[in-house]
Amino acid sequence: MTVFKKIALRIFIIIAFLIISNFIYSYFFFESDLQEHSEIINKIRTVESCKVIYFGESSNTTVRSDDINKKPISDLIAQHYPSLKFGLVNKGAVHAGMYKTYLQQLPQKTQVETIIITLNLRSFNAGWIYSKLETPLQKSIVLLKKYPQLYNRFKLSFKAYDNKTEEERKKQVKYKWKKDILRFPYIFPHKNVIDWDKYIFKTGILNSDGSGNQEKTKLACHYVKSYAFSIDTLTNPRIKDFDEIVEYAKKQNWNIVFNLLAENTEKASELVGEDLIYLLKRNRDVLVSRYTQMGAIVVDNLELVPDEQFIDQNWTTEHYAEKGRKIIAKNVAESLKILYSDKYVDVEYKNDTITNFLIKCEQNESWGQMQTLSTEQAFSGKTSSKTGNGDDFSVTFEWGIKNIPDTVKTIEVKCKVFQTIKENDAVLAFEVRGEEIENFRHTQKISSFIRTTDSWQEINYSYEIPSNLLLGDLIKIYIYNPTIQIVYVDDLEITFK
Repeated sequence: MTVFKKIALRIFIIIAFLIISNFIYSYFFFESDLQEHSEIINKIRTVESCKVIYFGESSNTTVRSDDINKKPISDLIAQHYPSLKFGLVNKGAVHAGMYKTYLQQLPQKTQVETIIITLNLRSFNAGWIYSKLETPLQKSIVLLKKYPQLYNRFKLSFKAYDNKTEEERKKQVKYKWKKDILRFPYIFPHKNVIDWDKYIFKTGILNSDGSGNQEKTKLACHYVKSYAFSIDTLTNPRIKDFDEIVEYAKKQNWNIVFNLLAENTEKASELVGEDLIYLLKRNRDVLVSRYTQMGAIVVDNLELVPDEQFIDQNWTTEHYAEKGRKIIAKNVAESLKILYSDKYVDVEYKNDTITNFLIKCEQNESWGQMQTLSTEQAFSGKTSSKTGNGDDFSVTFEWGIKNIPDTVKTIEVKCKVFQTIKENDAVLAFEVRGEEIENFRHTQKISSFIRTTDSWQEINYSYEIPSNLLLGDLIKIYIYNPTIQIVYVDDLEITFK
C-alpha cells in the first residue's frame, strides 16, 4: 500500500507539474509563438463578428496587370449583399486540411452564419497532396491544433508533424502516378499518368507546319499530371478534409458553401483532348454530388471561365483576370440567394474610369512585389515596403495603358520614404512596355526630395507623359533601390491628370 501511495503521489506531482507548466506557457509565451509561427490567426480573429466568411487562397486575390477592377472574388461577391458583413481569411497555396483547422479557431459563440470555402479540383491530385509546400503548411498549424498548448509547442520544437523532405515528397508523387490506374468507360491506351505523360512527351504537340512545339508539349504533359486522376472517396485525404468541414459546420449551425473553381478546360481540350476533359468532368460530378447530398451548397464554376481569362498561360493555376473573377463571383452570389434572397442586390460590374490609386502597403492589398512588406518601419498602418540589399523593387503599380483616358497629360506620384543615408542611388522609376514601342524607362533620384534622414519624408513628383508612350501596353511605377542601404516606402499614390 505504501508503494502504491508513492507511485500515485509521483503521478499526481507529474500531472500537476504539466498542468502548471502549460498554464505558465499559455499565459506568458504562447501568443508570441503564435505570432511567429501561425500568424494566420490574426486574420481569423478579425472575422469573428462577420455573418459570412470567405476562405480562399491565391485564386481569390491574384489579378492581371491590365485589370481595371482589381477586387478579389470575395469582395465582388460581397457587393451583392451590402447589408451583410463579409470577412476574408486568405492564404496562398492552402487546401481543405488547412481550412478545417482555421474553422476550429473561430469561437463557439460567434455572429457567423455562412462559410464559403474554395473547392479546388487540383488540390485532389498527387502533385498537390504531396507538394513540397506541405511541410511549411503543416508547421504553420501545429500551434492551432485542439490540444494543450504546451504539448503543441513540444510537437513544433521536435518537428512532430508531416515533415518530409522534398525528395521524399517527389517519390510519393511518382509512386501515386504509377500506382493509380486510369479508368475510362472505353478502351484507353495509357495505363497511368506516367505512361500518358511519356506518350505526349515522345509524340509532342505539333505546330501548323508539322514541326514540334516544345513549350506546348511541356504544358500538355503538365495538364496530364495535374488532372489525369480519379477521386477515390475512400482514400483521398482531401475528401476526408472536406467531409470533416461539412460535419463541423453542421455542429456549429453554419451554412456551408463550396466554391468549385474554374479550370482551363478550353486549354486542356486543345492540348490533350477530350479524354482529359472526361476525367475533369467526372471528378467534378463526384464532388458536386457528394457534398450536395451532405447538405452543402456546391457552386460549379468548372467550365465557366474562357481560356483568355486565365492569367498563367504556361501553367495550370486558378488565377483569373478581371472578367474571370467576376464570372465566378456572380455565380457564387447567385447561389447565396437560397440563404439570403431578401438581401441580394443585382450588381452591374461597371469599369468606371479610375485615375487615382493609393496603396497603404498593408497585407490585404494587391499590387506587384507585395513580398517586400516589412513591419520594421511604417508611416501608416503596420507595414511598409522594404527595398535594398537584394530587394531592388518596392511595391509596384501596374496598369494597362488602354485604361488611361486620352485627356491625361501628366502622372503625379506621391509617397513616403524612410532612409538612414541621404545620398544613394535609389530612384523613382516609370517603366512602359509594349509590342509597338521599345521598352521605356524614366527615373528620378529620390535623394533630391530628402531633407533629413531617419524620418519619413514625402516625395511629390509630376511627370509629363510623352505622347509615344500611349502606344505601350503596360506602365509600371515603383522605387528602384539597387544599393545595400535600406529604403522603406509607404503610402504610394498615383494620380493621372
